[in-house]
Formats: sequence, C-alpha cells, structure tokens
Amino acid sequence: MRLWPSKYNYSFILDNRYTFINNFLTGALDFVESRTWDLMLGKKFGEVDSSPLSNLIERGYYYKDSDEEKRLFLELYTNFNKKAIDRPIRYVICPSYTCNLNCIYCFEQDLPSNPYKDISSEMLDNAFEAIKTISKKIRKKIHSIELFGGEPLLPKNKNSVKDILNFAVDNDSNITIVTNGVFARDFLDVLKPVKDNIEMLQITLDGPENIHDRRRKYISGKGTFKEISYSIDALLDNNINTNARINIDSENIEYLPQIFNYMVLKKWIGHPHFKSKPSLVTDHTTLEYNEPIIPEDRLLERLIKIYDQNPELEESFGFYSFKPLRNIMEILNGAPNVSPRYFNCESNLLELYIFCPDGYVYTCPESIGNVKFAIGKFSPGLELFEDKMDLWRDRNITNMEKCMGCKFAPICGGGCPMSSILIHEGKEPVCERYQEVLDTYLYHRGKKILESFIQNNPQNRK
Repeated sequence: MRLWPSKYNYSFILDNRYTFINNFLTGALDFVESRTWDLMLGKKFGEVDSSPLSNLIERGYYYKDSDEEKRLFLELYTNFNKKAIDRPIRYVICPSYTCNLNCIYCFEQDLPSNPYKDISSEMLDNAFEAIKTISKKIRKKIHSIELFGGEPLLPKNKNSVKDILNFAVDNDSNITIVTNGVFARDFLDVLKPVKDNIEMLQITLDGPENIHDRRRKYISGKGTFKEISYSIDALLDNNINTNARINIDSENIEYLPQIFNYMVLKKWIGHPHFKSKPSLVTDHTTLEYNEPIIPEDRLLERLIKIYDQNPELEESFGFYSFKPLRNIMEILNGAPNVSPRYFNCESNLLELYIFCPDGYVYTCPESIGNVKFAIGKFSPGLELFEDKMDLWRDRNITNMEKCMGCKFAPICGGGCPMSSILIHEGKEPVCERYQEVLDTYLYHRGKKILESFIQNNPQNRK
C-alpha cells in the first residue's frame, strides 16, 4: 500500500503509549498509540492494524492519492469564501484621536501629535452616510458599530458619542465600546438607554492597584485604578455588558492571581454581565522581541505555572489569548466545524471599516492615523482606494509561497497583514512561534487533555 502524509499534520509524543495528533486542514484531533504513529511515519503501513489505519486515512492524516489534499485545500478555500459572504462587517468610529492617558505600551503613541484631533458633526454625518453606502453596496446589514480611539468616552465627545449610539440603535446594530473607563460613569445617561444593544464595553485593568497604576496612568503620572474600578462597579450596577481586559507581558503576568482575587472580592466574577480575559501585549511594527514583550511560549510557560498554583484562574481565563492554541481550544470545546484560516484576521478580509478624525478610512485598529495604511476617505464624500484595499484582501495562504509549504498555515493565516505590509510590503508571511507554543502547551497539559479525551471519547475519536 502507498499513502501520502498530509503536510498539515502536527504531532506531540505524550509518553511511550500515546501521541497527540492534529490536522490543521481538516480540524481532526486524535490521540493514537505511539507505536502506530511511529509505523505511519516510517511508512510501514502494512504493519498497522486496519482499524487505526482506516481512521487515519478517513480523518485526513494520510491520503491514497498524492493530489487529494491539494483538491481538498482548494475545495475548503472555495467554501471559506462562500461563507465569508455571510460574515458580518464591523464599522468603527473614532470620535477623537485624543487620549487622557499615557499607557506605557500604547501602540497609538503618535496619535496625540496628529493635527486632526476630533471628528466634527459634519464629518460624523459623512461617516454615517459612508457606512450606509458601503452596507448597501455589499448587501449586508449594519451589524455592528464600535467606538474606538484615542479615547472615545471623553467629556468633549459626549454629543458625538450620543449621535453614534443613536445611529446604531436606529439601524438595529450591536454596539461595542473600547474605552480606558476613566469617564465611563459620566456617560451612564447615554449608555443606559441603549444597553440592550451594547454587546460589550471593554475596559482594561492591568493588575492590582500598584501594578496597574504604573502601566495605565494619566499624562500627569497619576494612576487610574480607582476610577476604573468605580466605573466597572457602576456599569455592572446598571447591567451593562462589561469586559475587563488584562494586557499581560513579562512585567505583570505574575500579578494575575491578585487581580483575579480582587475581581472575586468585588463580586464581578460570576456577574452575568461581566467577563474578563488576559490579552497578550504585542508589537506588530517589528519581528523582534523587546522586554517586556517576550516570546509567547515563554509567557505561556509562566502562565501555566501560575495556573498550576491557582487552578481557578485557568478555569476562568483559559488559554484562548494564545493564537496558536485557539484551534485546539475550539475543537476540545466541541466546535462542530473548525475551518482552516486562509486569512489572518477580519482586517485581512476587509470586514472592518474604521472612520477617523482625519477623514480617512482604515481597516486595522493599529494602523489608524497612518495615512499610508488608509483604504479610503469618507469626508467630504466616500472614496475607497482599491489598490490599498488589495494589499489586505489579496493576501492569503494560497498565494504566499512560504505558506504553501507550512503545516501551520491553516491555523495562522499568514500572520499579521499590517506587519507584513510594514515590513515586507505585504508580500511575505509574518511567521510566529506556533511550534514552540503548541509544544509548550502539550508538554504541560497534554496528559490532562488525554484523560478527559478518553473519558469522553471511548473510541479515541473527536
């Protein structure tokens, strides 16, 4: 018998008996006997029992035809594009480039020097018209309106924020607000009437007070922990969906137990309108790691040690912040169909239109204010730059040579498109440490997953 191995197989030896295997194209995840997998790798197919052999072929780890996987890859790509037609578009409005804080890791450090500080009422009307025009052109409802910045919830922005929220409600749109939370209480009078539309109001809390106040402070240097804590209390008292984001790097990760305990003490954990998850601090302008930003696998190693000592944190926070693990997390959590990622993110698919005070339209939150990344203008009228849009939407794992030979491509999507445009003119992938992160995770959690897997899947199948 002659068989061809999938180029998208990942395996990790757990012990002498079992090996973890995952196919990133089909989404198959299994635990096989290590002896069986060794025989397969050694092409000794005749020595493998018929049942596991048939299972490995059926689930896409091996093929009877050398071109079968290529056909499947293209078939799934076609299906992906068909499904993308139904994916919602997010419209983001930045009322202001101004911010009242000076956070140490902010990727918008240059925005305060932008001469276009605030969006005018006329520009806001232009943004609304542009949103309606785009929505009509692509034949999709205005699914989501997001407020971003700068800092959107500044007192001077209140009228603009109210107009944006009313526009969202008038169009039956979900509302997301990304804010530092300092002035959130001052906006309760405009938030409460639309709270049924608010999908999430995101506020960042980076640790206990002494740690948070070193990282997220006013321009004067004063900390913001108390104000933000009061804001979260007020939002939850009014049953407004609130997400406390914890930006983690090497400087504050050890303080996760303290901030978690604070959330428990405040009775936020368990509140039906509260969620919280860590998020990795990143720098997409460089391929280098500079403290306090360290490689994801090293940060994961430290997080696992914290979880080992505080298992309640793992139950609450999990590992979804680590992109290389999301595929596995979704499969283990019972997702029926885990599709390959031919693109990296919603910006890559032009599913994000961001309207900013400079009159330009962007598609990546980290690119706002940098006109060379703009995909169009909306003031005084809408004009989309097709050549700039092509830089984002034409970039996927089917047309980058390095991706075509990479086993991780279907879960990576070619890496951050903004980084690629900035560093490689958009023509090369931006490779991250998928192998190292997966290996680290399975080294520490593989056997635990195996025990649960066998208990729930007696036939050792997903």
